[in-house]
Amino acid sequence: MLMPREDPVGKTVFAVVVLVIGLTCFVALMTFLAAVLRRSTERCTDVIRTMPVRALLAGLAGYAVLGGLAAWLLSNAYIERLLETVFVPGMLVASIAVSLLLVLATLLGGAATFSHIGDRLAVVHGGEMSGLKRTALGTLVSTLAAWFPIVGWFVITPALVLLSFGAFTLAQVQRLRR
Repeated sequence: MLMPREDPVGKTVFAVVVLVIGLTCFVALMTFLAAVLRRSTERCTDVIRTMPVRALLAGLAGYAVLGGLAAWLLSNAYIERLLETVFVPGMLVASIAVSLLLVLATLLGGAATFSHIGDRLAVVHGGEMSGLKRTALGTLVSTLAAWFPIVGWFVITPALVLLSFGAFTLAQVQRLRR
């Protein structure tokens, strides 16, 4: 019987192409969000500049509470009985809604986080850049840093996610107080 050969070069090229396309799309998404939601991005960036530790702690608390709630709702969406699984649509819909809230708030805060990182990189670089170029640069550098094994996976990525969510949450709380 003839077996097809493994093509490690083709798999590697495919993985690199997927990573490049994914990175390009993520940079474009963050730049788009920063351009379209300029005021929200500015509010979140102000929170990151003035109280980064509080934003990180708010993100940690928010993810613990809302992530725990989403996990609990999802685990209760399926009730196993002897040989059948009963589907509880309300719990599943609530779990999806809470998860989407987490993702959207993190993405909206992410645009500000990456914009702030781009601001810091522009200062180090010493060149003048527009706001969208700074956001694109911050997104690119942060995403590439998050790909580093161990440090990127377990330090940079969680810190960026928690900071983004916390900045968005605190910016919305400040907006509601005014």
